Amino acid sequence: MDAERLPVQKACRLLGVSESGYYAWKTRAPSKRQIRHAWLLDQIRAVHEGTRGVYGARRVWAELTMGLGLQVGRSQVELVMSRAG
Repeated sequence: MDAERLPVQKACRLLGVSESGYYAWKTRAPSKRQIRHAWLLDQIRAVHEGTRGVYGARRVWAELTMGLGLQVGRSQVELVMSRAG
């Protein structure tokens, strides 16, 4: 038995998922939401760095919507910023 598969097998058994499902998930292409969040994070970082890291989520959101004309919700900006730390 392959030594690399053993931890995967144990984890799959513990979580009640199939090995094939795990490997399908691992090799799946990123979703549209993941791609949008990555792009949005780049936009947020640009605004945040442009303000020397002073702006919080509300001001970053205002800059994205009013300054750059992007259509994005405030809660989405908050979510992406909190996940990025």
